[in-house]
Amino acid sequence: MERPNSTVSCTSFFCHIGTDPAIVVHDLEPANLGSLKARLSWLEKEACLVAVADGRTVVPVWPRNTTPVRASDGRRGVNAPGRGEILEGDTFEQGGSWIAGAEVGQTCGGHDEFFAVDSFES
Repeated sequence: MERPNSTVSCTSFFCHIGTDPAIVVHDLEPANLGSLKARLSWLEKEACLVAVADGRTVVPVWPRNTTPVRASDGRRGVNAPGRGEILEGDTFEQGGSWIAGAEVGQTCGGHDEFFAVDSFES
């Protein structure tokens, strides 16, 4: 897994990358066991980039080589290979799988729903 020049902390198949925003990326095989259609949102108090879908707040775990970004207008988001930038306020839909929060370590305060986003590349 390539890691950008930023703060990186890895455990097993998961890496925490960046600081503002900090994101979690995975190195799992695509599973496509579910889908997520959500709006990317920044929680300032928790310093957490989340996906909001149907009233639920989910921590997205992005595919490898995804990097955190901060747009010139201050919005936070990610740059995902095969998709490009997804910034707070943007809606995205992608397959993937739900994973237990304990597998990705401590992130985003008390949120315990995590979705491993499959790669946007075919």
